[in-house]
This record gives sequence, structure tokens and C-alpha cells, in this order.
Amino acid sequence: MKWLNNQTVLTVKAGSVDTGLGILSAAQALGLDFVSLLEERYDLVIPQIYYQSELLQPLLRLLDDSEFRAEVEALGGYDIADMGKVVAELA
Repeated sequence: MKWLNNQTVLTVKAGSVDTGLGILSAAQALGLDFVSLLEERYDLVIPQIYYQSELLQPLLRLLDDSEFRAEVEALGGYDIADMGKVVAELA
């Protein structure tokens, strides 16, 4: 239950406030209603010189791992279609 550090959902659940900004998985975990306001894109930017390094390979493998992808998708609220995909290579 790592998501419990999200003070917003705990405050809503306690009834101290009526609404707050949060993520779907946290709201679902506490049985709260959720209204999506927008989609937000997250990109991991890695300098080219580090992309092929041995230290980064476990992370790159994880992003392509079907079990990990299924776990992220099961959280709800995340579009994993482009997870792990290189979207740009800049010089």
C-alpha cells in the first residue's frame, strides 16, 4: 500500500474535504469516486551516452517486461502503449 503517502486521498476519505487532485489507483484503493480531468504524459529523458550503459539496462528491460506492464496497467489510469518506446533521438 505504497500509495497511502498520498495525503490528498486520505484527506478526502476522512471527510475533511470534498474533492482533491489525485490519481485513479489511489482513489480506487480507498473506494473513492474519481473524475479524470486530463491526460498527462510522462517521458524519461536519457542522454544518448548513457542509454547503452550497463547500469541502465535493467530499467530498460523492466519497461519492456510483460509482467511489469500488466502490473502498471492494473493500477488503472495509465496508458502503457508507449512505455519503454524511444520517442525521439536528439543530437
